Amino acid sequence: MTLRIGALSWVVSALTYFVAEAVAAAAMPRYGYATDYISTLGAPGLSPLAPLMNAAFVVQAILFPVGAALMVKGSRASKASAFLVFAVLNGIGNFLVATWHSGPSGGGPDWHGVGAFLAIAGGNVAILLGSFVFRRTGGSGAYFAVGVALGALGVACFLGLTLDTSLTILPIGAWERGCVYSIYVSQAVTAVYFLRRSRRSVELAPQAA
Repeated sequence: MTLRIGALSWVVSALTYFVAEAVAAAAMPRYGYATDYISTLGAPGLSPLAPLMNAAFVVQAILFPVGAALMVKGSRASKASAFLVFAVLNGIGNFLVATWHSGPSGGGPDWHGVGAFLAIAGGNVAILLGSFVFRRTGGSGAYFAVGVALGALGVACFLGLTLDTSLTILPIGAWERGCVYSIYVSQAVTAVYFLRRSRRSVELAPQAA
């Protein structure tokens, strides 16, 4: 039951994010998915629906670590604790992104930048570790391969976002979305996989009895 609740939390968060992003982007004139930062959609004064986008960040800040904790509850997998640590870092990062908006920091700490780093790096490391954890708790080889591929893509795009400062390979929005979408897609894939497996187990239980 805890696994199913955790999986549902991940599905809800992923759907919330993609819907909020699409609606906020449609409401902002001349916004480009490939050329603009995601955070611009949450910047008051720039984005007409900034509160909606920031609400989606807060939803992820809560549901990603909570869902992770529920899905590995009782697991003895060696990487489960590390997975939870990075899931919490992703949550902290998303909360900072939602509450400290992009733009000039006024000479103080760039908490928005810190939040973006924690959300992206923490989330991608979490899904890589989670692939190993969930493999040990019954995930198939195909699921494991997809999870690792998404995590590797996210890490590669994060490196591109950091190192491709001249934007000679991809525009900034493409790099950023590559390392953000990898997290949401991975959590959705993981959640749907385990929800379907749980449903099959329930359907087969009477026959086994």
